[in-house]
Amino acid sequence: MSSNRDEKTIIENYDWDQLSLERLKQIESEISKAIYRKVYDLELTQSTTNGIQVYQYKASLANVFPHNLRSSLFEYQHCVFAISLGSNNSVYSERIEACIKWISEHFKTCMVLVGDSVYRLTIGIRNRELNDHEARLEALDAGQEFINQNYLLFEEYSQSCCFEFRLASQIEKQSDFEAYYQEFQSLYRHSESFQRMVNSFVHTYLNRVKQGEETQVEELFQKKQHQAVTYLLEESALFTCLAKERWQVFVYPGSIKSFEEIASGLHPQVPLPLKQMIWVSLRLRKKSNFGGKKANS
Repeated sequence: MSSNRDEKTIIENYDWDQLSLERLKQIESEISKAIYRKVYDLELTQSTTNGIQVYQYKASLANVFPHNLRSSLFEYQHCVFAISLGSNNSVYSERIEACIKWISEHFKTCMVLVGDSVYRLTIGIRNRELNDHEARLEALDAGQEFINQNYLLFEEYSQSCCFEFRLASQIEKQSDFEAYYQEFQSLYRHSESFQRMVNSFVHTYLNRVKQGEETQVEELFQKKQHQAVTYLLEESALFTCLAKERWQVFVYPGSIKSFEEIASGLHPQVPLPLKQMIWVSLRLRKKSNFGGKKANS
């Protein structure tokens, strides 16, 4: 009997129920990593063989908020890399790698914040057939899948920068998170300037998220507005928890005006840790490369 048939027999006949849930998740993680390696190698082989044009990206510093810290930014040795699940910058490995490379060249330690729990709100907006529990489960799975699929990219640059993963769903279990979230809810109700900032984010966010239907009844539209508001307030509470732990520098591919304003001091009512935030916006530029996964920069 060949080794392949031996493996098939073992897999089909093994009593998986005897394993604990934790062990099954470990096996699932290892399988996901193995699949990623195989897919990565296959893509590399196919692009080399067929001469396919592959687009690579280069990350560069676009803006720093507050502006006066731009010249001294790299005196800070630690940063948070904020991952917005579902966005193009979290889906395409070429874009992710460009950010990783830039971070590894400028920081010694990086916390990769995977926004799994807040992603449930995006999923709920895109698919109203899912209830809140189903959307949350899908979001948590997406967060773990991101880690499984991209850990090799981060590992590749780990000699110059120590990367560690943190899930938003882990942070939201902290007592500080709920306290900060309630504080942001109060700010949204009572501060006109903060409310305007949040509503501006909601407009941009709902335009960005593909919602599947152009005409919406008022009740549905109000629900989506509430979900978008909740997204920003929860994300603000998450960032505040990290800032309180001395993670001051937040790196993001692109622009989020809300956090740029907060970092610039335009909303002094926010909790003290978040007022100390430094927001770094990266610019991603496309460059083409024929016949190879990697491109020299």
